[in-house]
Amino acid sequence: MKFIGLVPIIIIGLVFFLIQPVNKNISQSVFVVNQGDGIVQIASRLESNKYIRNKYVFILLAYVNQLHQKLKAGTFSLSPSQSTLQIVQQLTQAKTAEYWFKIIEGQRLEELTIKFPKENEGYLFPDSYKIPYDFTPEQILKIINQNFLQKLSQAKLNSSSKLSDQEAVTLASLIEREARTLESKKMISGILQNRLNIGMALQVDATVQYARDTFKKPKSYWQPITSTDLSINSPFNTYTNPGLPPSPICNPGLNSLIAVFNPTPSDYLYYITGNDNQMHYAKTLDQHNLNIAKYLK
Repeated sequence: MKFIGLVPIIIIGLVFFLIQPVNKNISQSVFVVNQGDGIVQIASRLESNKYIRNKYVFILLAYVNQLHQKLKAGTFSLSPSQSTLQIVQQLTQAKTAEYWFKIIEGQRLEELTIKFPKENEGYLFPDSYKIPYDFTPEQILKIINQNFLQKLSQAKLNSSSKLSDQEAVTLASLIEREARTLESKKMISGILQNRLNIGMALQVDATVQYARDTFKKPKSYWQPITSTDLSINSPFNTYTNPGLPPSPICNPGLNSLIAVFNPTPSDYLYYITGNDNQMHYAKTLDQHNLNIAKYLK
């Protein structure tokens, strides 16, 4: 008789145990509820994926709390550190799970974790984007494009530049790979525009890196060029082709866009980044060669 009296206590204790979190791991992962999924199917998948301890307890809690008809289809971020009741409640909220997608300044299209059409090179503004898991690349592009247009407008503010947007973004992509600070980017912008104005080849190493890596598809992009690379037959090789390359070579950040529309005026035509990590400028080729001998050797 005493044993029979203990049965309810044992059952209550068991249920209490089964509604507890599976473990203390707070990391989240995606759980998808499709349209038409029934509560038994949802509970079974939750149990098999180790989000809950017991599918029957999930079903029981859903009915007891009158939530069994409120479960939603969608993409959810769940953690095994959540209790069964917390998961029941979360699945009644039609909120799509999200993740962070980061674009780093100076990355080329192939370095991104999401694959976009080639024509978007240069226009994928570097930033951190919170993206719903169920978004397609086309929907993601709309979010990024809106940000890009805002930043481009910001960069052009009070500028008298006559460059077209395509020319500006292409030039900004070169500057992004050539300089680090806003000050040096503005200086290099002025130098490259000086070269364009007199019909001088831009001779930007980053364009040769882009051309070479487009052909070879390396494991690591933007490695230093060799003397052999300088003769690569490509419209992106600004040593052998005058003017800007046909399109951007990477995705430039805000400072590079600002530098394009706000170049520092100077008579310089040459620049190098020395072994001292400083920029060194020259007006003539002789001065440039002296800088090379002094700061690169």
